[in-house]
Amino acid sequence: MSDEPDIVNLDDCPMKPGLVAGGAVAFVLTVFPMSYALCCLPLALGGFVATTTFVFKYKVRLELKYGMKIAILACLLGFGASTVVYNLVWIAFDYRIGFEWYVSFLTGLAESAPPPSGDRLLESIELLREQSFGIGTFVQQIFTVILASGIGGAIGGALATVLFKKGALAQ
Repeated sequence: MSDEPDIVNLDDCPMKPGLVAGGAVAFVLTVFPMSYALCCLPLALGGFVATTTFVFKYKVRLELKYGMKIAILACLLGFGASTVVYNLVWIAFDYRIGFEWYVSFLTGLAESAPPPSGDRLLESIELLREQSFGIGTFVQQIFTVILASGIGGAIGGALATVLFKKGALAQ
């Protein structure tokens, strides 16, 4: 028999190391709009790193819901912070980080699309260029951060929870 307990108290395992590691990855990968082209992949990676860091630091097995919780919180932290930085740069310097790359990517897609849908996409790109920062933009960003962090974090946290099972179950 081993001296290791079968169940570890989660109160003895603070989330901070996982949140910092996963949040940092989510921040770096989402500060550039290229992440929009990759959908939730950057956030899934951030969530995966958050849960993996937690599992390896405390050498525990996690229930799926707790692994996903750590990942989602880390993604909210990182993506929320990157959105704040993006907005501060936009407001202070009238510069949108990575915006020209994003617009050229969308323009390439629009030009390769059939005429009716491609023309509509080009019109939408022009509206995007003319967009100024306002309450509508802010509300849209809040919903995007919450929704994308929930989806990406849940995927990354679930993957890490299933793949890495170290030691006793944490409850």
